[in-house]
Amino acid sequence: MTDSQPTLKGLAAKVAEVTEAFTRTLEENKIPEPTFAADSPTSYSGLTGEMFLQRQQLLDHLNDMIYLVQGPSESIFNYAHNCMPDVAALNILNHFDFWSAVPLAGSATYSEIALHTSLPEEVVTRVIEHATTLRIFEKTAFEPGTPLRIRHTSRSAALAKSAGLRALVSTVLDDAGPPMTVMQEALRRFNAGKTELAQDMTQTAFALYHSGALAGKYANSWEFIENDGEGGKKGWRQRTFVQFMDYIKEIFRLEDVVENAYDWKAAGTATVVDLGGSGGHDSIVLARKFPDLSIVVQDLPQAQPVFEKNVPADLKERVTYSAHDFFNPQPVQADVYMIKLILHDWPDKESVQILRGLVPALKPGARVLFIDYVGKQDELAGSASGPPLPRSIQQFGTSTDLRMLALFSAKERPVGAWKEIFRQADERFELVRVEANPLTFMVIIEAVWRG
Repeated sequence: MTDSQPTLKGLAAKVAEVTEAFTRTLEENKIPEPTFAADSPTSYSGLTGEMFLQRQQLLDHLNDMIYLVQGPSESIFNYAHNCMPDVAALNILNHFDFWSAVPLAGSATYSEIALHTSLPEEVVTRVIEHATTLRIFEKTAFEPGTPLRIRHTSRSAALAKSAGLRALVSTVLDDAGPPMTVMQEALRRFNAGKTELAQDMTQTAFALYHSGALAGKYANSWEFIENDGEGGKKGWRQRTFVQFMDYIKEIFRLEDVVENAYDWKAAGTATVVDLGGSGGHDSIVLARKFPDLSIVVQDLPQAQPVFEKNVPADLKERVTYSAHDFFNPQPVQADVYMIKLILHDWPDKESVQILRGLVPALKPGARVLFIDYVGKQDELAGSASGPPLPRSIQQFGTSTDLRMLALFSAKERPVGAWKEIFRQADERFELVRVEANPLTFMVIIEAVWRG
C-alpha cells in the first residue's frame, strides 16, 4: 500500500514537528543541547522518559530520511562500504590513544600525533581523514606554508574525557567485534539444517574465530579477556572490562536502579552477596547509603585487585571480597543474593546452573534480587493497539542480541524468558515481584526461596 509509505516530504514535516517539540522541552528543562565543538556537553543530562522517547522517535524519522534520500540499493551499498572502515578507524583511534595525542583545548599536527602513537605519519593521516567524515576530530583552518593541524570535536573529546567510554569501545569492538565477522560461517557449520539453535559455547562464532593460531585458542570470551597478553600486559582486557562495566553503570544509572530495586532500609541488619560484582562499584555505593548492610562481593580472583583499589578504608569491614566461581556451590549464607547483569551473558543451561549454585546456601525466606537487561522489548511496548517502541530503541536490543549469539550462543531475553529460567532452576523460587521498564532497559525480579 504505497499511500501509507513514508515520503521525504512527510518525513521532513515529522522531523520539523518532533524537533520543535524536543528542543522546546530541552529549553523548558534548561538542558543544554550538544554541539560539535570540543567543549560541548557530552550527553543530554536529565531527560525524562517522555523526552527520551521523543528523541528516539526523531532518530527513527531521520534514519528513514537517510534511507530514502539514498534509495534502497545505494543505502545498502553505502552501509556495506562504510561500516567496516568506520569500525576499523574507531578501533585504531582508541587502541593507539589518538584522544590524548590532541590537547582538548588545542591542536596537533599529523607528525605530532604520529610521534605520540608510534605509528607512521601516513597511517595517522589516513585514519584521521576517515574519522573526520564521522565528526571525530576536525581539521583547523588551513594556512599556506604551515602544517595542517587537527583538533577535537565533541565526539572525540567525549572519548578523551571518559575512560569508561574508551573501555566500552575497546570491549565492544576489539574484544567482541572480530568473532562477529565469522558468524555466518559458524552458523553454517554448527546450525544449518537444525530446527533449534545449538546452545553450546564450543559451537559459537567466538569459538570458531579463536580455534586457530591467529587469535589464540580460548574456550570462551571470559577465558580470553582474563588471559590475553604477556607479562605485565596479561589480563589487560579484564581490567578494561571492569572499566567498561563501571561506565555501563553510569549510562544505565545502575546506582539508582540498584538503590530502588529493593527496600534496603527495611532489610535492616542484613548480609548481601553481590554475585559477579566485579570491582564492587555498586556495592560500595549501596553500603554507603545503607549502613546496616554487610556486602560480600564475589567474582573471580582477577577482579580482586580492582576491588581492593576501589573500596574506601571506612567500608572495608562491611564490604568484603570473596573469590568465587558462580558455577560452583555458593559458600556464603546471606539474606539477599544480588545477580546484576550476569545471566544475559550465558545460554539457558548455564543460567539455570548459576541459579542452582545458590541452592546449597539458601535458607527459607532468603531472597534473590535479579537485575538484568531486557534486550527484547516486544512485550514491553504496551498493548497491540498502542504505539510501538522507536526502532532505535529496538535496535539497541537487537545489536546486543547478535553479539550474545556470536560470543556465547546466548540471547537477549524478554521478561517471560527470565521467569522461565527461574522456574527451570528450581520451582522453590517464588517470584514475588517482576518489574520491567523499556526506557531503562532493565527487568527486576525478586524471588523468595521457599525450600
